[in-house]
Amino acid sequence: MQDRLSKLVAIFDGLDLRANRAEGDDLLGDAYEYLMRHFATESGKSKGQFYTPAEVSRVIAKVIGIGPETRQDQTLYDPACGSGGSLLLKASDEAPRGGITIYGQEMDNATWALSRMNMILHGHPGGAEIWRGNTLADPHFKNPDGSLKKFDFAVANPPFSSKAWTNGLDPENDEFKRFEYGVPPAKNGDYAFLLHLITSLKSTGKGAIILRTGGCSSAATRRPISGGISSGTG
Repeated sequence: MQDRLSKLVAIFDGLDLRANRAEGDDLLGDAYEYLMRHFATESGKSKGQFYTPAEVSRVIAKVIGIGPETRQDQTLYDPACGSGGSLLLKASDEAPRGGITIYGQEMDNATWALSRMNMILHGHPGGAEIWRGNTLADPHFKNPDGSLKKFDFAVANPPFSSKAWTNGLDPENDEFKRFEYGVPPAKNGDYAFLLHLITSLKSTGKGAIILRTGGCSSAATRRPISGGISSGTG
């Protein structure tokens, strides 16, 4: 493994990558996404665990309003960031000079490592904070008073129909009061990620989440959620 890694480093050492972002192209990022797509296929795992298609990510960025007017002091958050390869980075690229501050959390250790590597490949080694851990049971990003940190924008493509979303969590007595709109079914965590994303937004914040068809219809809603939330089949 050491010899193989040394040879790989030697190959990249001989390449001139100064034009990587020429005319808006991202050669390294495109190569990474290509490898992730085929890695997911060969491993038999859902490729959604690793990345979100770039086209979907760009649409989501526009839906939540990231664009030329986005300020550099604004923040973007993904509570289930996976490899960070597309959804976080493609959304941030819609901001001027990609200047928006990135925050993310990922539970899977290997996928979290991919996300950290991806931030480096895309030029965000110090401008992104990616944390490893279970977002629902132990969210990392908090205020000094222990409440959840609020963000200007939030995006997510969480694991569909997670059956273990309550591990380490007592939703009926959640200290962050994320489930006041209803406790999701014990074997389906789609609605839990939606409620976490909503709670993590500022009062003026905007968010978008990718859920399976019917992800919200099975929620045990106690009262309606305002703010333009809708469920679709796309």
